[in-house]
Amino acid sequence: MNSNLTHAAGVIRAVLGSVPPEQAVAVAHALDCARLLVDPRRPPGTLLYRTPGGGWSRFPRPLTELERKALDWDAACARARGVAQVIGRHLAGHLNPADIRVDGDRVRVVLRVDGPTQWTRWRAYFGITIVGEGTRPHTVIGEGMRDGVRVTVVAHGAAATLPSAAPTAPARPFRLGDKVYDLALPLRDGHGDVWYFQGCRRQDGMPLMSVDGRPERCSLANVAAHLGPLTPVRTLPPDDADPAASSLAPVPAPPAYGPAGPVR
Repeated sequence: MNSNLTHAAGVIRAVLGSVPPEQAVAVAHALDCARLLVDPRRPPGTLLYRTPGGGWSRFPRPLTELERKALDWDAACARARGVAQVIGRHLAGHLNPADIRVDGDRVRVVLRVDGPTQWTRWRAYFGITIVGEGTRPHTVIGEGMRDGVRVTVVAHGAAATLPSAAPTAPARPFRLGDKVYDLALPLRDGHGDVWYFQGCRRQDGMPLMSVDGRPERCSLANVAAHLGPLTPVRTLPPDDADPAASSLAPVPAPPAYGPAGPVR
């Protein structure tokens, strides 16, 4: 029996005044049956988990692959938010305006660069190893890694800092329609995402691309048709690259073949 019943009956009788003791006890029992009274002697309940077969178990079931991926994604997004806060505090001490946004598991930074020296410092801070010209004039887009989080930096005024080089032939050409793509280089789509060729193809030879090296793949034809135009992202010279962020370099791939054979 709930040891609080006697105390509850006394409280009810004291509040109502003229209620007989047996009525107060009846009210207290009604409250106890409705689980409105705490029983200090009641043993703690047992937490049960639903099993895939519809039963119950004392132990939680193992996480599914989808649940593990969801937890990993949440953790990656949390790391990106933390890195964005650190970058924001670092940029707060600079006069040039900047914009910082978290896009899932990566960070996008827009800033103003005054001269090659400042751009060199920003490249070192963000671990930038891939640099290409932006779609807007006097704009450079760099891909780097900061504290284990991929960072895309849009630098206005840094176009003059890009090294000038003579045009070279594609290292791994692939012809799609009337355009030839170099699969050895990352390709930036019209929304700013960078696509990589990891060596996987369809049975017809069409290259399969992935955003930032993620496992999800999409054919080059679909990327070009729905997200184009695609522009190559040139890598920095070896002397300028940051060894600590070398993991951003494109993954080597075998020679490219189009649906009708190698490109000539």
